[in-house]
Order: sequence, then structure tokens, then C-alpha cells
Amino acid sequence: MAEKAEKTTGKEIQLVNFRLRDEEFGVDINAVREITRVVDITHIPEAPSFIKGVTNLRGQIIAVIDLASQFGFAPQEECPESARIVVTEVKGQILGILVDEVPEVLKIQEEDIQPTPQKIQTEVTKDYIRGVGKLDGRLIVLLDLERVLAPHELKDVARMSEVATKD
Repeated sequence: MAEKAEKTTGKEIQLVNFRLRDEEFGVDINAVREITRVVDITHIPEAPSFIKGVTNLRGQIIAVIDLASQFGFAPQEECPESARIVVTEVKGQILGILVDEVPEVLKIQEEDIQPTPQKIQTEVTKDYIRGVGKLDGRLIVLLDLERVLAPHELKDVARMSEVATKD
């Protein structure tokens, strides 16, 4: 009996859970600086399609990534009222990630995270999927934010933030 209890008391991971359309995703809470309401996002002409624009976050201009566009999801006509910007730092670059909703911070046992199935480990995933978490009958795709953007895309993000700061 005690042996079984040891198996279920493994390492617990805290995740920021968010939605894009009808899908649930999670990122390690340590990768998130803050979560903020969507305020004015200024479009930057000739920006790559995955960059929604820039916003002023307490005096700092940051690029906002449209994660749904990056993942190939259908565009929405209007941002839902529940939309949020998840502010993170990726390889030294502070950026915002536009998501449809951040319903909760949750805890998941490490043993409840399965590796990415072989069938979807293709070039399309860019290795940004850490695994799939099972929690209360739900499947949550766990993302590695360090790998969501390719190095050249991160340079585009930095360039957009610089362009907006100069204006």
C-alpha cells in the first residue's frame, strides 16, 4: 500500500493553462512573467504574419505574437473579451503571446505527462511540444516557449520592438 502512495506523489508541475480556439495548452509557470488584459495593440506595417503588433507594457514596448496564427488556426474577426497577453521572456527577448483565454493555473503530476506521440513529431511541430498532459479527463498540450519561434522569427520580434520604440 505504501509503495503505491509513493508512485502518486511524484514531482508536481505548475502550468499556466490557456486556450486557443477549442484547444487547451499549458506552459511552465516559471516561463511566464505576467498575464495581462489585451490593451491597444499597434499593427506594424510589413511585420511577419505571426506578429500581431506591439503594445506598451508599463513603458516598455513589446511585440505581441499571434500564437493561433503561428499554429495555423483560423483567424478570428474580433478578439474575445476573455483574451489575454501572456508576457514571457524567450532567449532574452520579452514578448507577449496573444491567447483566447487563461482560465487557470493548474498543477499536474509529472507522471501524467506523456511524450509527444511519434505520429505528430514532424517538422511541423518544430519540437515545441513538450508532451501531452492528462488531467481530469482533459488533454493539455504542453509547450516549450523557447522553441515556439524559430531563431529567425525571434530576430523579427526583436526588430519589430526596436522599430516601434524608434517611432
